[in-house]
Amino acid sequence: MVTFERPALLLLGLLLGWVYWIYARQRPPLVPAAGVWLLQKSGARGRHRRRLDLRLALLLLAGALTVLALAGPTRPQRRPSELVVVVDASASMAARDAAGKSRVERAREQVRPWLEAADRAVVVRAGVEVRAWGPASGDALLAHAEPWTAGASSAQLEAAIQEGRRLLPGAAVLVVGDADPGLEGVAFLDVAGNEPNAGLTALTGDFAAVYNAGPGPWRGELTVEGERQSLNVPPGRFATATLKRDAARLKAALSGDDALALDQQAFWRESRPRVALELESEAVARALAVLGARRTRTAAADGRVVAGTPPREPAALPTLYFATETQGEALVSDVDPTHPLTRGVELQGQRLPVPAPPPGGWRAIVRAADGRGLVYARGGELYLPPAEALARQPAFVVLLYNWLEPLRAGPAPLHAGERPGFTPTGARSLLSYAETNLPRPQGNRLNDVLGRRSPAPWLALLAALTLVGADRLRRQAVG
Repeated sequence: MVTFERPALLLLGLLLGWVYWIYARQRPPLVPAAGVWLLQKSGARGRHRRRLDLRLALLLLAGALTVLALAGPTRPQRRPSELVVVVDASASMAARDAAGKSRVERAREQVRPWLEAADRAVVVRAGVEVRAWGPASGDALLAHAEPWTAGASSAQLEAAIQEGRRLLPGAAVLVVGDADPGLEGVAFLDVAGNEPNAGLTALTGDFAAVYNAGPGPWRGELTVEGERQSLNVPPGRFATATLKRDAARLKAALSGDDALALDQQAFWRESRPRVALELESEAVARALAVLGARRTRTAAADGRVVAGTPPREPAALPTLYFATETQGEALVSDVDPTHPLTRGVELQGQRLPVPAPPPGGWRAIVRAADGRGLVYARGGELYLPPAEALARQPAFVVLLYNWLEPLRAGPAPLHAGERPGFTPTGARSLLSYAETNLPRPQGNRLNDVLGRRSPAPWLALLAALTLVGADRLRRQAVG
């Protein structure tokens, strides 16, 4: 199917039609004749016949070809034979439409013809952690059910794209989900909808917040440990509730069904984090004690502190790694201000040892001027330079505090259930405004993976050759 990038320019074709209409309305000049009989005979026919003006026809044809070229006609190519499919596995992809079908189920249906056309493919699940299947034939990858599950508290799309490109270099990349990553060279298949949704977005021991992302008002009940409160939340607004509770653990739930069940309940727990300290460092032990952490055995711990380079696979518990291998020192030039583990961290201008790069899907959140990573994060894991060098920095305690904070007090994170062996309360909480506020349809962006061929250059060349022919006719007429 041929489409036009600039269809409005096709209106210029009306100008060409107007030129021909003006030409056709003009009568040819009468040539005086000696015989009156000839004049009467020609008048009896009603009209004078006009000979075809070949030069005008060529000029109009050249104009039409130029207009078509400027309008940017394109036609799709065949689907790629090598393809990386990145599946958004965030919680919003579990939202269900009126027919009961989730967004991730629609994603699998819509991406099926792409994988069936691929001789070699990789499917990457982008959740809190990144998992990949392949390379294999597209048909074989469709048989795996695990990539097509949703419910993670976030989607590491960029890390998933990098992993897919590593496994299948040079392949086209297609992200299928409800939020366009907007990356150059990466296509997007949109499966978002306009489902109504309301959910819990905050919960503490004495406070709860509910957000209504639907098109109309939401009426329901918030139940906290048996106590009920009626809520009437306008569309696109929050409602807050003060909880008359003084408990270390509580459960909150919303009544009624909507598109996303994951944000209908949340769990609060408050306790001192239990940390398994598996390295010898007085500075680390002292800092953890000041921050209120309790030392315990690994089997009963909420988190671990170890020495060494992290393994490729994510740990079962949130883990703090201190590097033992370094590659010289470097000056800190960039600290990611958006990451929760670097909140309040002041390291610019300080010199730190450069830890050995970790394997796997780690993200550098503190960098040197030459781009090397100095501090890395992966989910609930943090990888730091050696403790002896970092302990001299004022930011040392802040980094430990940020790492401990999710373990200290608050809701059990949604991704806790995704990690075998790490279920501090056995409960999962979403509590994410971005996920409750379900992404809405933006439209597909497939040119980067499907590719389109444009005949515009050939149309422009044909227009030029037509103009050359018209010019030759003009020269012959003058000669």
